Amino acid sequence: MIPQLGLTLVIYSCSFIVLFPIEAPIYTLLMGPFGIVAAWYSILSQAGALSLLIVNLFLMPHIQRVAYDAVLSREFADDVVLMAKIRRAGNVPLYIRVVRYVLMLPDLSSLPNTIAKAVAIFILNFIPVIGPVFTIVIQSGSRGLQGHQRYFQLKGYTRRQKDDIFRAHRAEYMGFGIAALILELIPVINLFLVFTNTIGAALWAVDIERKTKARETSAEECCIDPLQ
Repeated sequence: MIPQLGLTLVIYSCSFIVLFPIEAPIYTLLMGPFGIVAAWYSILSQAGALSLLIVNLFLMPHIQRVAYDAVLSREFADDVVLMAKIRRAGNVPLYIRVVRYVLMLPDLSSLPNTIAKAVAIFILNFIPVIGPVFTIVIQSGSRGLQGHQRYFQLKGYTRRQKDDIFRAHRAEYMGFGIAALILELIPVINLFLVFTNTIGAALWAVDIERKTKARETSAEECCIDPLQ
């Protein structure tokens, strides 16, 4: 967590040094004396969003995966198949990880769109009050689905299967995404709340898996010949 916290501190400091002299006069003209407070909160929100984006891209994924797998391992210790997948994912040699990373490079073709979207959302946060609201609504679906990416990976779902699941449960994923984004918009502590969102998504996956297994068990029992 030390690198994440250090990077976050640098981003917050630079944001205040660069943006406060620009935003404070604008907010003061629009809101009067309360403009200074609004400018502070706006910069805190923007710095929080930027730091969260950078940390999530470069420093957080491994820690989140470990936390996610820890929850699944605890809840499904008796699931031989799932536990084997988690162990294999954790024991992959370094050279195989490098090969997988290289094979994923073609997916980076979407990076310009991702950067453009991130910049647009960052600019949208400059709009008082309604800016963050629009940001949450726009990102809610993808943020909710992101919470189950690790679960989908362990289950071996294809892109099409993920899309079908999202369409079938759009409301649930958007609801989770909205709640997660609201928590992650809280300045300063949003980095810690990412972990609570990760744990929440993992527990949600646990609930889904249990319901799925219960349905499969019921279906198998219905198919059993009572005369056997």
